Amino acid sequence: MTALEEGETRGSGTPPRRLRPTSAPGADVPAPVRGRIVGIDLARCIAIFGMFAVHVGPTDAQGWLGTAYAIAHGRASLLFVLVAGVGVSLLAASPRASGARTRATLLWRAVLLLPLGLALQELDHGAAVILQDYAVLFVVATVALLLSDRWLVGAAAIALPLGSIGYLWGHLSDPTVFSRQSVALSDPVVDIVHRLVLSGPYPLITWLAPFLFGMWLGRRDLRSHVVRRRLLVVGATVAAAAMALSRLLRAVLGAGGDPTGWDHLVMDTAHSQMPLWLIGSTAAAVALLGASLFVADVVPRLTRPLVVTGQLALTVYVAHLLALHAAPDVLTSDRVVPAMGILAVFALASIVLASAWRSVLPRGPLEALLHVQWGQRHR
Repeated sequence: MTALEEGETRGSGTPPRRLRPTSAPGADVPAPVRGRIVGIDLARCIAIFGMFAVHVGPTDAQGWLGTAYAIAHGRASLLFVLVAGVGVSLLAASPRASGARTRATLLWRAVLLLPLGLALQELDHGAAVILQDYAVLFVVATVALLLSDRWLVGAAAIALPLGSIGYLWGHLSDPTVFSRQSVALSDPVVDIVHRLVLSGPYPLITWLAPFLFGMWLGRRDLRSHVVRRRLLVVGATVAAAAMALSRLLRAVLGAGGDPTGWDHLVMDTAHSQMPLWLIGSTAAAVALLGASLFVADVVPRLTRPLVVTGQLALTVYVAHLLALHAAPDVLTSDRVVPAMGILAVFALASIVLASAWRSVLPRGPLEALLHVQWGQRHR
């Protein structure tokens, strides 16, 4: 969810896709041209609102309304990670970017986000903070930027099944450790590293794949209507196919709602870390990104408040955790209808405050912190 404004500066038309080398001879990215792709900000805002829904209300309520309310569960966070990967590639394609400067920027953000996320996890908000996992992904990105398009998407394709199998093997071997336990500042260093990489809520071994795929997407011409249409259609098709395949395999194999062995690999339940969930939810995020890119351009005035909110994603994210910590009983509910009201309040407050801030300053307070120094160097 971290806004990578420096990288989101591609042109205002749909020019031919030109490639230029970055830090390695085989790493090709679109040539930089000017103009912000606001559809990415819109997608980021939608992810924020999905996060609000998961954190303030029930994700297991019965009935059609409960199912509809919980649709963001296991999808909003993957949308965040996918968009983060897109932002990294756009950062590398910035007109002011160089390989060294891009890596320095990513490391700077990792240095800031790691302790911030670990500290926020100490609060009593009931959410699994993702910022520390962003820090790890940004460190990995400093190496992934060296990969060509083919190697990047290939790495994502390999990481997905291997990560799921590795996580499931760990869970079957020691379920008390591989339990998606959150990682906080007061935890031992060994536990922090283990949960960030292997066993936490967003372990690197399984979340690396959607992040790398987001980086690959960021190298496409996201202003092209053809590319946007493909994102929407292919993403929606793959998401539906993954869900259907999971249902079919569960029926054929007799895997129940709570499998206890390797049959867990066919599950697509939220945050199961299994392949079909990763594929389906990532595909849904791709489709939503494609739709956001279209809608933001078609109705720019209507979507402007949401776009601005997406541009202050980090600030809004941290602010909502602080609010939940301050009044968890008031700002959460285990019933869908009251939760929808709380969600509306959170969303409206975020839009109003973000719009007010952006009317005065170009970046949010935490977004500005991420840009300290690096935005002023290598001009």
